[in-house]
Amino acid sequence: MTRTHPHNCWYALAASGEVGREPLGRRALGRGVVLFRTGDGRAVALEDRCVHRPYPLSSGWLDGDTIVSGYSGFAYGADGVCVRVPTQDEIPVGARVAAFPVHDDGAFVWAWLGDPALAALRPPAALPWLSDPGWTTIGDEWETAADVALLHENFADITHVAVVDPFIAPPVLRSSPPPLEVEVTETTVSFNRTYAAAPVAGWHAELAGLSADSEHIQRERGAFVSPGVWVDSWDVDVNTGEPRVLTFRFTHAVTPIGTGRTRHAWRVTGDQPCVHSTLMVGARR
Repeated sequence: MTRTHPHNCWYALAASGEVGREPLGRRALGRGVVLFRTGDGRAVALEDRCVHRPYPLSSGWLDGDTIVSGYSGFAYGADGVCVRVPTQDEIPVGARVAAFPVHDDGAFVWAWLGDPALAALRPPAALPWLSDPGWTTIGDEWETAADVALLHENFADITHVAVVDPFIAPPVLRSSPPPLEVEVTETTVSFNRTYAAAPVAGWHAELAGLSADSEHIQRERGAFVSPGVWVDSWDVDVNTGEPRVLTFRFTHAVTPIGTGRTRHAWRVTGDQPCVHSTLMVGARR
């Protein structure tokens, strides 16, 4: 594919729990990638194509820490180097597949498909709440028939939620919102705004144990963290009883599959005791 998307970037290719001792095939940036774990649990990402014939390695199997092509029997180590050819003793010079830098943060397995020399200079986004036992997280993954840039534009504007789903929308979104405070750096864009005290949505009040008519200051924050990650949150400053802040955090890991196709892994996280069904309602935004 043409380089219409940044290649020197970490992209989430799978949830951490999806990657195991069975080869898992994924597509990103127009190329196939096979994921698996070595015997010690380390995640590996290789080009999903045998050097002998264009047959996907994800259709093969693991033999110890090597992955074996189901067509040719060529076996490759975790570094992508061919280590065995079943029909001959000598391995062809230079026989290898691309091995991609990998980062496993416990929530996602991230891969760097660009220049591998740059990967260590640009660490993946830190998303500790996704694996923090003090937070409750739910989510899902799917493919969207849209370019990744269009998804980022959608994430950056939550005022449409009041029209698309009035039930889950905070009531303050139905009025004229205050102006955004925007910060732009060389690599990121972030914004925030604070709403005057007002009631929260009915489902949110029930979840947090608040009266339906109590009013609280609410803050919206969003950030384009990288081409592969968008994060935003909704904070409620509870002013009844002991002061506290309730937070819902929305994490979107987006990976360009090809032109006009994006893999979207979304997570909704709450920092208060939550029931799964109520969090799922909030996830629909």
